[in-house]
Amino acid sequence: MKKYTFLFCCLALMMSACQDDDNGPNLLSHDGANVTGPLLQAATWQAAARFTGAETAEFSGLRLTQVEFFMGLAPAEADIFIYGPGVNNQPGDLLYQASVGNSITQTAWNTHRIVSPIELTGQEIWIAVNLVHQFDQQSIGCDAGPAASDGDWLFSSLDNQWRTYRERTGESINWNIRGIVEE
Repeated sequence: MKKYTFLFCCLALMMSACQDDDNGPNLLSHDGANVTGPLLQAATWQAAARFTGAETAEFSGLRLTQVEFFMGLAPAEADIFIYGPGVNNQPGDLLYQASVGNSITQTAWNTHRIVSPIELTGQEIWIAVNLVHQFDQQSIGCDAGPAASDGDWLFSSLDNQWRTYRERTGESINWNIRGIVEE
């Protein structure tokens, strides 16, 4: 009898652990755990993750409420930029911008709450962290890769172009940039 009670308890525990948490936030993410951050030159950079309409469609009617990002050494300036649908591998209209440079915790995950949450409509969205480097440094975090489609976009003021980090360096990573989606 004890054996059946134990098996029943194990089965009940497994079933409850597999249930969805409908009250918790959803995540827009291409990355894995933070491993490092690339050494970027003195310039202005935007590290971005692009989420296609197919990826955001499951969250239609919900709102992007927070951005999480891993920061190594704090840059001279940092901002969160959120863009709408773009063309030709460039983001579209700027939907949101906030300065976060004064609130960064170094070598840690940082969370920024969006003042006016952005409703998701099943269209493409870009979540970017703008970084101003006064000298070569490691700031934005990344995982160990391999690069997911759209997880490593990088704008540089040195050439004024959006290209993937892999195109720029040959390295395969994803930025530690995530969007929190809630009702």
